[in-house]
Amino acid sequence: MMFFARNTTLFLIAITLIGCDSDNDNNFIDGGSEPPELMQETLTLPSAAQPAFTPGSPGVVVTNPALLEQFGSNNFSLNNAVYTRYSLSDQDTSQPDAILVLVPGFEGGAANFSKLAENLMLRAQADTGQVFEVWAVDRRSNQLEDLAGFNIAEREQDASIGLNFLFGEELGMPLEGPLQDELGRRAIIYNSSDDLAFFAQWTELTHSQDIDAVVEAARDRAANNNVFLGGHSAGTGYAARYAATDLDLTPAAVVPGYAKLRGLVMFDGGGGRLGEVPSEALLDSIEARFDGGLYGAVRDQAPRCIDGLTACTVDTESTDCGAFANTSCTESTTAYTVLSSLLPTEVFAASSVSALDAAINGDGVISILQADQGGIPGNNAIEQISALAGLQLLLGSEPASSTSLMGNFLDDDGLPAGIFPFLAVSVGAPGPADNGVNTWLGIDQELPAESTPDNGPAPTDLAASAVWGVEAEVTDLVNDILPQFYAGDTNFTDWYYPASGLSVTSGLGLDSSALSAPPPVGRGRSDIANRTQASNVDIPVISFGGSNGLLPVSGGMLGYAETLAACAAPACDSLTPRVIDTEQPSTAFPTFGDASGGFEVVIAEGYSHLDVITAVDDETNPIIEALLVFMQRHLQ
Repeated sequence: MMFFARNTTLFLIAITLIGCDSDNDNNFIDGGSEPPELMQETLTLPSAAQPAFTPGSPGVVVTNPALLEQFGSNNFSLNNAVYTRYSLSDQDTSQPDAILVLVPGFEGGAANFSKLAENLMLRAQADTGQVFEVWAVDRRSNQLEDLAGFNIAEREQDASIGLNFLFGEELGMPLEGPLQDELGRRAIIYNSSDDLAFFAQWTELTHSQDIDAVVEAARDRAANNNVFLGGHSAGTGYAARYAATDLDLTPAAVVPGYAKLRGLVMFDGGGGRLGEVPSEALLDSIEARFDGGLYGAVRDQAPRCIDGLTACTVDTESTDCGAFANTSCTESTTAYTVLSSLLPTEVFAASSVSALDAAINGDGVISILQADQGGIPGNNAIEQISALAGLQLLLGSEPASSTSLMGNFLDDDGLPAGIFPFLAVSVGAPGPADNGVNTWLGIDQELPAESTPDNGPAPTDLAASAVWGVEAEVTDLVNDILPQFYAGDTNFTDWYYPASGLSVTSGLGLDSSALSAPPPVGRGRSDIANRTQASNVDIPVISFGGSNGLLPVSGGMLGYAETLAACAAPACDSLTPRVIDTEQPSTAFPTFGDASGGFEVVIAEGYSHLDVITAVDDETNPIIEALLVFMQRHLQ
């Protein structure tokens, strides 16, 4: 059963560092010698968070048939922190010199960080002889991803097993072989309402408590508690909120998240800011959502009062919810993010099948998603599975290899990434047709000039900032990105991004004191959020952006930098502020305190949103060296 697999030492897989014969890879680090292998192990820890209605929380009895089928019984818990530990095969990792814990961004999974982990650990080994590890967090929602059939497909090196697991019934494929023998079923896909309504209780505090379980495990393992925390994109917000949270939810003591860390690392995301002082109406709304209103509204897909049962409308809430002291009406939303019909959960799941097919069959062979099954013309996943209809709109209907489909799906110049910029990564360009099948050109091949346009000089006005510089093609699709979709017991995406619970405290910034502090300062609701430490964060920060990404200028980090206390780390000078000048040399590129003040920003020219964590470590990449120097500076 998938659940029990995830709660043991789940998957130990050696991923050979492919492509080291290329000038774009790590030859300059290891002098051409045989590189070590990247080791990957996905682990599960119990979390202190026990949100209401969640399987595993006190008094919760699971009756949902889909949950019972996936997990095999009602005796399971989702109150876990899941992370993937990356290390190198030739190192003694009993006590690494440092551990970097990373949180993925919107719709991202732990595997997003595999290339960054490889680059950083190789650099540390080559430059200093130090042993670093990277621990990549998967949100607790990833436990609902039914990966059992994909793990079998990966083990057997047979993408058709993954296709059968997902869509075999619709395509008339018999349930046989290891799918039948080991599972006896196909994939479970959950709806966005009553199946996972308990997501409504998975607040930002819940995720901070999950992250804390991983941070504490890393502190126990790393030499001198040398643990750093970071995130990519929206993951920078998770890191910033953790740092700002008092993890002791009682008034008796203060246990700040930042005090457990040596520093924060931000990748192409702004982190956050203090925010405006919340109104009483907003605080009422937050309490109503948390105390049952949002759970009922998600479950029933209709607005609900604080009890989660009474129907209401926002316009008449004072009457509809008049039986309760808090008369706020909570509007309905989906349990997890639904990105229109173009990117439903099935598309994320199918990407694992497509990536494995590309890795096995290479380019020039029609994709398994377009290949007719059972010898029946038109009986293929793209044409027969309604949830995949958006792929034809996004990618077209011409025959293509799985490599080509994945490249067009992710590349920063493609239509999908244009609509959904969180996908954007620079992986090459469309290639010529091979026997009528469209192919893909990787970054080690000759690319057309239009794949690296010049977006002009760096802006000088923060308010008008946009992408700039000559775009770069720096991420290896075949060797580095495709395995992120299927290797081990994690993947590239978050099928069920738990947006409903994250919205409970919508409207609050990094300081939740008005809600969480004891009266008379606040309402004493530390059970909802407890971010009382944002202005006390005194650890160093380094931020990385891409000029073709979501953080194209360093000024995008100004709001977070101005939130923080002065850097108190030994390597800071205690005199230099986080921000020296907000307008010089320009508002787009203000002057930060850099190493002395404990706030550094590095913008990689031409890099897209994901390139900052997926690019090869070559001469165009300023990120890995700067990250290594930052971590070494703040080791204790």
